[in-house]
Amino acid sequence: MRKLLLLIVIAALAAWRLWPVPEVRIPTGEALPVVDAPAGTRFALIRTGDATTLEAMTVANGSLFHLTRINHVAVLVEHPNGRLLFDTGLGLKVDQQFGSEMSLWAKPVFAYAHANPAATQLQAAGLAAPDRIFLSHAHWDHASAIVDFPQAEVWVPDAERSAATRGQPPAYLPSQLNDASTRWHAFTFSGPAIADFDASFDVFGDGSVVLLPLPGHTPGSSGLLITVPDGHRYFFIGDTVWNHLGLERPAPKFSVSSLIVDADRAATFAAVLKVRALQDANPGLIVVPAHDASVHDTIGYFPTFVGG
Repeated sequence: MRKLLLLIVIAALAAWRLWPVPEVRIPTGEALPVVDAPAGTRFALIRTGDATTLEAMTVANGSLFHLTRINHVAVLVEHPNGRLLFDTGLGLKVDQQFGSEMSLWAKPVFAYAHANPAATQLQAAGLAAPDRIFLSHAHWDHASAIVDFPQAEVWVPDAERSAATRGQPPAYLPSQLNDASTRWHAFTFSGPAIADFDASFDVFGDGSVVLLPLPGHTPGSSGLLITVPDGHRYFFIGDTVWNHLGLERPAPKFSVSSLIVDADRAATFAAVLKVRALQDANPGLIVVPAHDASVHDTIGYFPTFVGG
């Protein structure tokens, strides 16, 4: 029976590959400004869960026979002036959240394994909880652990807070977003243009940790640009793409997946092309999709930090 189901899935994926891929026109990117990040600026990827799926489920024209690993991560950022999380990954209550609220048809599609919440890992390492949480977006696998950190302010753009308030499964799970104890803080991108991005939000005021708007996947999707003291730069782009092939080709997500999860498919692909242009104009920039384990593996995982 399992083999039959797999054949049906592969046949369906093959049929949907006929969906046309958007025309690719990579714009000319701009160089990022020089930043002198202060000593002590560093980050770590906290792997809070994982899954395995067909590459074809993650990117247009992906392989029908190659399995790819998916991670659910939180990014712990430390700076001389504070500690924050970018996304929270899977939280202490994820089994309850997923089990009671996730759409029945979506449970096998979005199934996860090896949940290991960030709160548990931070406590085991003897590290204090973050002062603030910033979300790339408020989908269930990025916002699950908000309720694990009631002391933290949760910062999202106005557009994302509005979308999350109205959101429903399978993308948003209300129990994660409607807890009375959550200290929401909506913000706007009121900072100056950076490279091809017409606005920004500088978290610490020194250019080392900067949020950039990436609307499309959700109305208020954001990316996080981190510069560490040795000058290396990392751009965490949330779910703009799920797989690095989305940037390399470039290509959107698999059409059916995109129809389910992307609020605006055209805007999402425009964001893909903008990120690719930025990468081309800044060859040392390391772009990190939220779920691509192959990229995460090259960086390493908490308690290992990058920078410092």
